[in-house]
Amino acid sequence: MAKPSHIDFYDSNTPAARARFHFHHSTSRRYNSNAGMAIACSLESRDMGIVWGLVAALGWGIADFLTTQVARRAGVAHAIFYFESVGLFATIALLLIWPDLPAPHAGAWALIVATSLLNLLGMALLFRAFTIGTLALVAPIASGFAVITALLSLLSGERPALLPLLGAALLVGGVIVVSYSRPSDGSVTLAGVPEALASVVVFGVFFWSLGYVTPALGALWPVLVLRAMKSGTVLLFFLWRGGLPTRLTRPTFALVLGAATCGTLGFTAYNLGTATSFTTIVTAIASLSSAVTMLLARAILGDHLSHGQWAGVGIILLGVLLVSL
Repeated sequence: MAKPSHIDFYDSNTPAARARFHFHHSTSRRYNSNAGMAIACSLESRDMGIVWGLVAALGWGIADFLTTQVARRAGVAHAIFYFESVGLFATIALLLIWPDLPAPHAGAWALIVATSLLNLLGMALLFRAFTIGTLALVAPIASGFAVITALLSLLSGERPALLPLLGAALLVGGVIVVSYSRPSDGSVTLAGVPEALASVVVFGVFFWSLGYVTPALGALWPVLVLRAMKSGTVLLFFLWRGGLPTRLTRPTFALVLGAATCGTLGFTAYNLGTATSFTTIVTAIASLSSAVTMLLARAILGDHLSHGQWAGVGIILLGVLLVSL
């Protein structure tokens, strides 16, 4: 596959593509003035999109596993609050290292604020699923958000090849197999599956809309707004209930530190990937984070699935792979 140029790198028939094209030409001087962003923007190739997607998958997969342990110890609200608060400081530190002024694009700022609340809903659903369900089961289901993102991109004017469409169909089929296969020993239930399916829809819309934001605001500023909005909203939730978040024990806070670091790495890598390659490729590869979470749950927590559910997991992962081709 030939390396695309600045002009034909995205499908020019989509609204997101026109936003990216306009942003590139109107802000090229700003990016050239920043070494870190200039390096990222110069890596315009499909291979780098896969690399950034893999980094995002690794970061998100570890972060989901660690945050799930926090949620099981302190509750979902506390897990999200501390995860986002620590992640906020981590993002600020990155901006101090690589300062970058975003474009004064009012529409992009309004969209990232709205999508931040959407992401918060998705996180609440996801960690609820992780907390009450079997991690090795609900994690691969949650990876199906790539299907929603692909469908919305298709409706927006993109025309993916046959293999990505086949991969999307396999993802849906894998979710059905996992959801309706019966555990062989009764150790795995379908608890958390409805929440995982709901998070698929929410995150699918979120990542599709993020493609309109990153070209205007860069890789780090959307993460900063996400962190600030989500931590602030959860804090208001605690105040509304008449209290403040309780202090975590040192071992639990150590999990939060690890999760926030990995999560910030994942989001930054994802945004760098979508700024330098096709969104469908990066999103599909990044959705492999569920495989990372599942393997950690299998290795550390000893989660077990039935043969039918393992088959469904395999179908899901094969679908994710085909979507990325």
